[in-house]
Amino acid sequence: MTNQTPNFYALLIGIDFYFPHRLPEGNYYKNLRGCVQDISHVETYLKDTFNLTSDQIIKLTATASDNPNQPKESPELLPTYENIVAKFKELTAKAQPQDRVYIHYSGHGGRAKTIFESLKGFGGLDEALVPTDIGQPNSRYLRDIEFAKLLEDMVEKELVVTLVLDSCHSGGATREMSGDDRIRGEGFIDTTPRPTDSLVAPLQELAQNWQTSTENSRNITVVNGLLPEPKGYTLIAACRDHEFAYEKVFEGTERNGALTYFLLKALRQEGTEISVEELFNKVSSQVNNVFVRQTPMLMGETERTFFGGQFVGASRKVPVMKVDIKKNRVQLQMGQASGIKKGAEFEIFKFRTRDFKDEENRIARVKVVELGASDCWAEVTEIDSIRAINPKLEQGMIDRGMFEIGSPAVYVSPGLKQIRKVRVLLPEPKSQFSDLELVKTQVDGHRWIEFCSETETDENVDYFVSLNSEGEYWILDANKEPIKNLLFPIKIDEPEATERLINRLIHVARYESILELDNEDAFAPLNGKLKVEVVKSVKRQPVVLNVDGKVPVLEEDEEDVKLVIRNESKVTLNISALNLQPDFMIFKYYPKNLTFDSLDPGKEKSIKLALKLPENYQEGVDVIKVFATVDATNFQLLELPALDQSRKGFGDKEPTNALEQLLAAVVDENNPQRNIRVVTDASEEWTTEKVEVVVKKSVV
Repeated sequence: MTNQTPNFYALLIGIDFYFPHRLPEGNYYKNLRGCVQDISHVETYLKDTFNLTSDQIIKLTATASDNPNQPKESPELLPTYENIVAKFKELTAKAQPQDRVYIHYSGHGGRAKTIFESLKGFGGLDEALVPTDIGQPNSRYLRDIEFAKLLEDMVEKELVVTLVLDSCHSGGATREMSGDDRIRGEGFIDTTPRPTDSLVAPLQELAQNWQTSTENSRNITVVNGLLPEPKGYTLIAACRDHEFAYEKVFEGTERNGALTYFLLKALRQEGTEISVEELFNKVSSQVNNVFVRQTPMLMGETERTFFGGQFVGASRKVPVMKVDIKKNRVQLQMGQASGIKKGAEFEIFKFRTRDFKDEENRIARVKVVELGASDCWAEVTEIDSIRAINPKLEQGMIDRGMFEIGSPAVYVSPGLKQIRKVRVLLPEPKSQFSDLELVKTQVDGHRWIEFCSETETDENVDYFVSLNSEGEYWILDANKEPIKNLLFPIKIDEPEATERLINRLIHVARYESILELDNEDAFAPLNGKLKVEVVKSVKRQPVVLNVDGKVPVLEEDEEDVKLVIRNESKVTLNISALNLQPDFMIFKYYPKNLTFDSLDPGKEKSIKLALKLPENYQEGVDVIKVFATVDATNFQLLELPALDQSRKGFGDKEPTNALEQLLAAVVDENNPQRNIRVVTDASEEWTTEKVEVVVKKSVV
C-alpha cells in the first residue's frame, strides 16, 4: 500500500435501481444487476492502491432492495440528476490545478427529445446519462450539453481527468435490446415533457460552450453524440455507437460490466503506471473476445499513464488481439484495409515494451497467413526469448502464457507483393562509383525495396537511382522521370549519402504503397458506397469542387471549405482519413483524438478542410485518403514523417545487420504464388476513396 495520495479524487456513479415508471409507448429503463458492484470494486481498488480517504472519493449508487419501489440508499446518496450535478461541481471546486480526477459511470445511457431546439433544431435529440429517478415527476436527464460543460469546467481548471463510461448509447436498436437484461441501455427515444432549465449553467451558456467545443473539434462528437471530441481529458467508452455494453457473471455469482471487469483486472496485474494505450489495447481485445458486439473506444488524451501521472509517447505498434495455441498463431489488429498482405512479417514484444531496440523484450517473429479487413492471423515462425526456457519451442511452436493480449507487434516486412524493385543507373566508368554499390547493404531492415539483378529487364523496375554530372543522386519513377516533390537531391560527397538515399527509397516506397492502397475486389459490396467531396460555400450555396474528377485548387487555410464524407451503404462504417502531403508526410487528418469515427447508413460528416503547405513549398498536391471499415482498426499505424526525417516511432525498427536483412528479402522468382492475387472475405468489409487538392501559398 502506498502513502495517501492527496492530489487524487474520484467520482463513482453506479445505478442498478430505477424507480418504477412508464414512458410514452410503454417504454421504461429496466433495472440492472452489475453497476453498483462495479463501483464497489472500483472504490476498493482505489483505496487499496492509492490509499484514498472517504473525502477523496465521492460515491453515488442506487442498489435494488427487497422493496421494488425503493433502493437501499438514502436520498442524499442516490444518483439523481440533482445529486450528480452537485457532486460534479463539488469535486471541481475541491480539486486544485494538476490534481488527478477519475470518473466512473456504470448505468443506462439514454436519448430524449432535446431541450435545446435553438441549437439542435426541431425534432433534435439529446444523448444522456440516465439518473435513478428518471421516472419520477419533473425528473431530468443529465444531457449531453450539460455533461460536456461539467467536463469542460474541470479541463479549464487544469485538472487531469480520466473518464470511464460503462454504459450503452446505441440508438434505434430497441428490438435487439428488449429482453436482454445484460445490456446497459435502451434504444427508445423518450418524448416525455421535462423541465427545460439546467442546474449546470444557463441554457445560453451551455449552448455556446457546446457550439464552441464542436466547432473546435471539426463537429466531431463521440459516444453517439453524448460528448464533443474529448480534448484535455481521457475517455474510455464501453462500446461503439451501434453496439452494446454488456454485463455478465465473470467470477462467482455476481455480475459486472465487461469493461469494468477487464479494466480492473488489467490494472491489478499491470500497476498504476501502465499507459492509457497499453491498458486499452489489452482491455478492448479481452472485452471483444467475450462479446463480439462490444468494442470499447479510446478517445482524447492518450499519451499518458492511465491515471494521468506522467507523459508517455504515442505508440504506432499493432496489438495482439487473440492467441490460438493449437494453430500456432496470433491475431493482430491490422488487416487488408491497412495494406497488409499475406506474407507480411511482424516482431512481437513483451507487453508494455516501449524500447523496441531492446532485443531481450522481443518474443517472436510472425508471418501473416490469413487476412481480414481490419485484422489478420499471423503464424509464429521464430521464437526468441522463450527458447532457453522451453527447448520444445525450437521449431517455432508457441506455449500458453507466451503472448499477452495487447502485446505490441512491430511491422518489419510487407511481404513479397509490396517490395519495390530498384535499379541503379551509373555513368561510365562505374568503378569510380564503387561506394554506391554499398547502397545494397544499407537497408535498415524493412525489406521494402530490393535491387534488380543485372539479368532483369527494366519492365520490372519501380524506381531508378540516377547519378548526374554534378554528382547528385536523384530517384526516378518507372518511366525514368524524377519523382515529384523531391525538391533537393543528395550530393554524393555529403556525409552518409548512401544511407540517406536508401532511406529515401524506403520512405517513398512506403508512401506510394499507401497512396495506391485500394480494395482490388471489383465486386466488393462497399465499393462505391463511400462518397468523398470537397465542398465550398459560394454565395452561401454549397459547390462541389471535385465533381467529375476535377482537382480543386485552394489557398492555404482557405475559408468555407468542407470535406464531406457520406455513407451510402446499409451498414455502419468506421471512418478515418489520412492526409498525404507533398513532402511525403502522412498523418491522420480525421478524427484527431479518436481511432475512428462511426458513420451510420445514409448519414454524412462535414469537416472543415484547412490545408497547409510544408516548408519550402509554394505549391503542392495534398491527397485526402478516406478509409471505411466495418470492424475497428487503427490507421495511425500508416503515418509517416516528412522525407529525410527519422521514422523512429513510425513502425520502423532500428537498423540490424543490414546485409543479412537485404539477403533475406530476395524474392524467389519461381514462387508460383508471386503474381496471384487472392481475394478473401476481407474485401467485403472495407473500402477507400481519395481526393486530390492542389494547395497554393496564400496571396497577401
